[in-house]
Amino acid sequence: MMKFSTSAFMLLICTAALLSTTEGAKQIQLRCECIKTHSDPIPFKLIQSLRVNEAGPHCKNEEIIATMKKGTTCLNPAKDWVISLREKFNKKNVKSQQ
Repeated sequence: MMKFSTSAFMLLICTAALLSTTEGAKQIQLRCECIKTHSDPIPFKLIQSLRVNEAGPHCKNEEIIATMKKGTTCLNPAKDWVISLREKFNKKNVKSQQ
């Protein structure tokens, strides 16, 4: 019985160590994140951050994800207001890095 509990304890320690090393690693999406997109304009002041997932082998579409207080929303990258919003966030990020 003691041998089994020692083995179980060692397995638990090894599993915890393995999980702690991968916890900080960036997760890679293997599929599109956006199933549908929001087309109606959202005021700039309501959006906290904007994330762009470039098209690639994981997804054929460019994805733009807006983070707001109540969650995230996928935006339609072809809409003029989204293009303008993206430019505003790019300018905002350049200013904050200077």
